[in-house]
Amino acid sequence: MSSKHRIVPSSVRRRRVASAQDLDRALKRSHETAGPATGELASAAAKQLPPQAPPFLRDLPKEGVAYEPQQPATKELKSIIEANYYRGAFEDAIKTVSAQSVPELDQIKTLDQFYFYVDALVTWIPEIRVWDWDGEELHERTVYLRITQFYYYFNQPSLEVLQSPIAPLDGAKLSPVSRWLRDFAVEWGAFLDTPESMKYIESFKYAPEYAWQDYEKAPEGYTTFNEFFAREFRDIDGQRPVASAKDNRVIVFPAESTFVGQWTVSTKVGKPLPAPPSIVVKHIEWSIRELLQDSEYASFFEGGIFCHSFLNTYDYHRQHTPVAGTVLEAKFIPGQVYLEVALETQDGNDVNGDLARAVIPQRYLDAGDPTGYQFVQCRGLLVLESEIGKVAVLPMGMAQVSSVVFVTPAAGGQRPITLTPEEKKGRDYQQQVDLLNQKIRTELVGKPLSKGEMFSYFQFGGSDCVMVFERKANVDVTAKVGVHYPVRSQFAVSNINKK
Repeated sequence: MSSKHRIVPSSVRRRRVASAQDLDRALKRSHETAGPATGELASAAAKQLPPQAPPFLRDLPKEGVAYEPQQPATKELKSIIEANYYRGAFEDAIKTVSAQSVPELDQIKTLDQFYFYVDALVTWIPEIRVWDWDGEELHERTVYLRITQFYYYFNQPSLEVLQSPIAPLDGAKLSPVSRWLRDFAVEWGAFLDTPESMKYIESFKYAPEYAWQDYEKAPEGYTTFNEFFAREFRDIDGQRPVASAKDNRVIVFPAESTFVGQWTVSTKVGKPLPAPPSIVVKHIEWSIRELLQDSEYASFFEGGIFCHSFLNTYDYHRQHTPVAGTVLEAKFIPGQVYLEVALETQDGNDVNGDLARAVIPQRYLDAGDPTGYQFVQCRGLLVLESEIGKVAVLPMGMAQVSSVVFVTPAAGGQRPITLTPEEKKGRDYQQQVDLLNQKIRTELVGKPLSKGEMFSYFQFGGSDCVMVFERKANVDVTAKVGVHYPVRSQFAVSNINKK
C-alpha cells in the first residue's frame, strides 16, 4: 500500500511533485472556502474543477469542549475506553500525534476531539481534493491519507499494547481494541455501500493514478463508492490478456499488484523440537497451517513457496486465478485489520512516480508493506487442484479492506456471494461468517475455473494477495521484487516433473 515503487501509465503526463509550500497554500485556500477555487485545468480541455466537500475537520469542537459520539462505532469505542480504563492510553497517543505537525491531525488535541474525528471518518464521503494553483492542477492523495491518518493513531506505543499482537498466536482471541478496529472497518464499509458515498465521485477523474478511463464506466456511472472501488476493465481480455493462456505451467499474477517477495515453506520438524511447516520473516516463524486456518490441504505446501504482492488504493481490485484448476476449498477467514504507518519526510525534489501531480506535504504518513501480518488478517482462501499441483490463493484484507467478496464461476454469471440483510439479521459476526462460508462452499467447491478467471474482489482500501505453491510444482518466479505488474501477466513458470 506504500506510495513508493509505482509505475505511471504512459498516457499520463508527468509533472513535478507539489512542494510543502504548495500544500500549505492550497490547504489554506481550501479552508477559506466551502469548495476549491475554480479555473482552467492544466490539460488541453479546460473545465471547472469538481464540486468538493467542506474541509474534513471544519466543525471540530474547540479544545476543552465536550463532545458526545453520534455514530455506533464511536459510541462503542467510548464504551470500551471507559470500561477498560483506556483513557490515559488514548490521550497519550493523541498528544503524541498532535505534536508531530502532521497536516489535519495536529488539530486534534483531546479525546473529545478524537471522538468527533472518528464520527467524521466513519461517514466520510470519499473524494480527491483538487486545486488549480497558479495555473497548475494539484491533487491530494485523499483516500490514502484518510486511511493512514486513522491507523497512525493505533501505531502509537500506548495503543499498540492494547491490540492483539501481529505475531503467531495460534487461536488467540482479539483484544477489545482489535475487535473494535474490525467492527469500525465493517461499519465504514457499510456506509460506502450507500448512494450517499458517491457524492464526490466526479473528483476521482482528476487523480490520474485511478486511470478511470480504462474502466467499464466513468466514476459517475456507479451507484456506491464500493461499486466504483471494485470497478472492472472495459475489455479485460484486450487490456489484460492472460499470459500463455493455454500453458498451465505459466503462472499469472492474480491481482494488479507490486511483487514484494517469495519465501520457502519449511518442512515439518519432529521431536525433540517439533515445528510445523512455516516461513521465516525477520526471524519470526509463521505457520502455513495458521495462514490457511487449519485447511485439510495445508500439509501439501511443506517445502513449497509463499509469494506476496500488494495493491494500492487506486489499483484494480479484482482477483483472478493464477492457473486453471478445480476448486478444492474456498472460504472467508475472519481476523484482524491492521496497517503499519510511519511518519516520513519528503525530499522536495522527488518526482515520486505516478503521484507526480499529487500534493504531498513535507511530513507525511506512509503505509509500509511488511510480510507476516497476512497470517492474522481478514482474508479469503481459494485452493485449486491444477496441473502443477495444489495452489492456494489468498486475497488479504489490509486496514479498511475487511471485505473480501467471492463470486460464482463464469458459468454461474460471476454473481457476488454475500449475505442478504435478512440473513444477517439476528446473527452475530461469527454466525454471519459461518453462514457466508456455507454459501461460498456451495457455489465454488468442485467447480472448474479457467486460468485468469475472476473469483473475488475487494471493497475499499489497500490490500494484498498471497499465493502458496507445492514443492513439486518447482516454481521459478520470473517477477522482480518492487515492480508493479498487470493482473494476468506472467508471474512464474512451473518446472513440474523437471529435476
